[in-house]
Amino acid sequence: MTTSSKAILKFGLGFLVAIVFLALAFRNTNLDEVLESLRGVNYWWLLLMFLCLILSHAMRSLRWRYLLEPIKMNIGLRNLFSGVMIGYMMNNVLPRAGEIARPYAIGKLESIPKSSALGTIVVERLMDMMCFLVLILLIPLVYDGPLLNTFPWIEQAGLITAIVSIGLFVAMMFLMFRRDWTSALVGGLAKVLPGRFATKVEILAHSFLDGFLFLKRPGNFAIILILTVVVWGLYLLMTFVSFFAFGFQTQLGLGSALVVLAISSIGVAIPTPGATGTYHFFTSETLVRLFLIDADAALSFATATHAVGFIGVTIIGTYFFFHDHMRMKEVVESKAQA
Repeated sequence: MTTSSKAILKFGLGFLVAIVFLALAFRNTNLDEVLESLRGVNYWWLLLMFLCLILSHAMRSLRWRYLLEPIKMNIGLRNLFSGVMIGYMMNNVLPRAGEIARPYAIGKLESIPKSSALGTIVVERLMDMMCFLVLILLIPLVYDGPLLNTFPWIEQAGLITAIVSIGLFVAMMFLMFRRDWTSALVGGLAKVLPGRFATKVEILAHSFLDGFLFLKRPGNFAIILILTVVVWGLYLLMTFVSFFAFGFQTQLGLGSALVVLAISSIGVAIPTPGATGTYHFFTSETLVRLFLIDADAALSFATATHAVGFIGVTIIGTYFFFHDHMRMKEVVESKAQA
């Protein structure tokens, strides 16, 4: 199967999943009521929500600089932000393409090995998984309603997240510090590969593990943790601010925003174009079943907040994509190689 065929297949599957979740989200709603609710939205609050989102991406770009610092010093924040926005834009087009588009973009802009940059993206995703786990653990402190009765699978989701994220982080950290073990492991793998691939695999493996070199710099590690808290704090603020656009603030507070953020993050993690459908379903279900928000109003909330983020990020990411002379074919090929 060609690279283009694989990309089309993955897009098709992601699009199909999005359609299924959109159907689930809209199944018991009155579209006229949803549209009427959207007409009454105070979009100035949604503009503030979008500014919080962009600021979170800027903080994510700054954190990325510290992750990449052992590989290259003083990377331009503008180029990092470009890479982040291109990545999110690509996720809106092809599920999970952003994780490859970001290393491709920063590699092209700053002459950084793409495999090393990819290692830092893996670190980011592990941090995001751990932050999701923290949110799940905090829910009982801010919400005493029927969470487990409504979403009985959330405990399993938290447990799986903990096992996967901590396990992968420890494994990568160990292999990064013990490069001799990495060489031995890759050497065993290379025995079953054609000779022309063996050397390249070892080079790529060590280059990938360079993305974890920040662990050798305690000062950087502390800053990265602080910036991670800032990024997720902005996500929380973004969710809370959105309540004001729909008049939900009389019923929902900051603790409610934490619950909505935690559960909607599950939808965002499911690979659909820009979390379309999955975000709508998990967000509206949370508002309706945990906080007794009217179903039409809840779906209009999910639709409007998703649309503002999706459209805004796509516009900014597309600008950087063309301004920085990126090529879609190269991104798709990079994804296939990764």
